[in-house]
Amino acid sequence: MSTATLPASSTATGPAAAFARDGFYLARGMFAARIPELEREFDRICAQLDQSGQDTNARWPGSASDLVNGSGRVVQHTHNVQRYSAVWAQVWYDRAYLDMTEQFLGPDIIMHHTKLFRKPAEKGAAFPMHQDWSYFPTLKDTNLAAIVHVSDATDDMGCLRVHPGSHLSGRMADSSGMGDITEVQRRFPLETATPVECKAGDVVFFHSLTVHGSRINTSQRMRKTVLCQMYAGHDQIDPKAPGHIDEHLVLHGWNHHMTRDLAAE
Repeated sequence: MSTATLPASSTATGPAAAFARDGFYLARGMFAARIPELEREFDRICAQLDQSGQDTNARWPGSASDLVNGSGRVVQHTHNVQRYSAVWAQVWYDRAYLDMTEQFLGPDIIMHHTKLFRKPAEKGAAFPMHQDWSYFPTLKDTNLAAIVHVSDATDDMGCLRVHPGSHLSGRMADSSGMGDITEVQRRFPLETATPVECKAGDVVFFHSLTVHGSRINTSQRMRKTVLCQMYAGHDQIDPKAPGHIDEHLVLHGWNHHMTRDLAAE
C-alpha cells in the first residue's frame, strides 16, 4: 500500500483544505446557468448513441457489481464528450471550473479523458465501492475526477457515495470494483458511505484514491452526469499502466512530460 500524494497542503484553507482532508469537494452551482444548453447537448449525444446500434451499457461485471445490482440494471456510457460536441469541449476551459481545479492540482492541468453516464429511472445500475487509480495510475497520484451534474442527483437516483478520508489509506489492492468482492467493499461498504446529493450545475471533485460508488437509480427520474478525469502537469501516467483512452489535453498551464511520440498518439 502506497501513501497518497495529495495535490493540496493540509494547512491550506477553503476548498483545498476540504479536498485534502476528505478526498472530495462539492462546488455548488458552477454550471447552473448553462444547464439548458448542456442538457440539450447531453441528450443529443445519447440520441446518437441510441441510433448507433452499439452496446453502450457500462454496468460492471463481477460478483461485487452483482451484489449491489441484481439483474436488469443498465447505465449508458461513452468516453470523450468533447469529441461529439463543441459545447462540451468548451466546458473544460470554463474560467470558474479551472480556477477551482487549480486549487487541487496547481496551475498545470491535464485532461486524461471525459465520460458520460446516463442512469435511467428505476433500473439505473449501481457501481460497487472502488478506487479509480488502478485504471489510469499517475506516478505522483495527483489524478482526480470532476463530475458535472447535468441533472439533479439524489440518493434514490443513484448519486455518488464516498467514504470521506479514505484516500489517506493510499492505493489498495484489488480496488477496481470490476471483479469479485474484495477487502475494499468489506472495509468501505456502500451502505455506510456518504451520499453526495447534487443539483443540476453542481460539480463534485474527488481524488483517484477516494473510495466511492453509487446505488441503483430507483427513482422516477433519469440521472445525467459527465465526468472529467485530470492530473497535474508535473505528473504523468505510469508507463507500466494498462492502456486506456488518454487525451493528453492541456486545460491550463503546461504538460511537463509531453514528447513528440506522445503528441502523435
